[in-house]
Amino acid sequence: MPCLLRLMLVLIVPIRVLAAPLEAVPVGDYRPLKAAETELVAEGFEASWLAGLAEALGRDIALVDTPAQTDLRIGAVASGPSYYSSDVGALTAAEAGPTDWADLADKPFCITAGSPHSAIVVSRFGGIARVYPSAAQALIGLKLGECQAVVDDRLLLQQIAVLPEWRRYNRLLPELEEATLTLRIEAEDATLRQQIEQIISSDQGQRTLAEITQHWIDEVAFQAYVLAETLDCH
Repeated sequence: MPCLLRLMLVLIVPIRVLAAPLEAVPVGDYRPLKAAETELVAEGFEASWLAGLAEALGRDIALVDTPAQTDLRIGAVASGPSYYSSDVGALTAAEAGPTDWADLADKPFCITAGSPHSAIVVSRFGGIARVYPSAAQALIGLKLGECQAVVDDRLLLQQIAVLPEWRRYNRLLPELEEATLTLRIEAEDATLRQQIEQIISSDQGQRTLAEITQHWIDEVAFQAYVLAETLDCH
């Protein structure tokens, strides 16, 4: 192939096609805003956000299972910019439910699998964790009377509490100090790390993150609504 033709082909091929996909591995067991039991990591909130990040970077990002030699680590990592943060929250029955965290002593609370909030409620207040595969199912556990409160990210529960279908279960327990969950993205390469930090801190990056987060909050609410309707039909 003549050198000129090869050069022309290189110039017309998008950069992201030429560059190898970046690999990202989730760290820790908790995946926030998990809407359904069958939802894979590659289909959820974090995958959606990574797709937006990939678009901004001009690079494909692939979620992988093994932590060895990956470009990016997301989730419970010690450094890097935050892509998700929320205080712990608890939603209870409006009338007969607990009014304070201490009321959960020796009482069951519904919680999503892998949630770091579980250890806080167990160790500080003596609650008994009842674990569910998704946030939507944990919410329905409260309606079914399987627990005294559903414990999850306050970011989610504040929006659940204002929905009409949750008017009988819309009491939020008081905010807790020093009980904030923060998930981050960590990059080995310094240049890549700087690019990601700039994207996340930009106005567009913040808008994109807020839109994706809101989409998955809405998805959890919708899945909980579907589960509730299914139960009512039986």
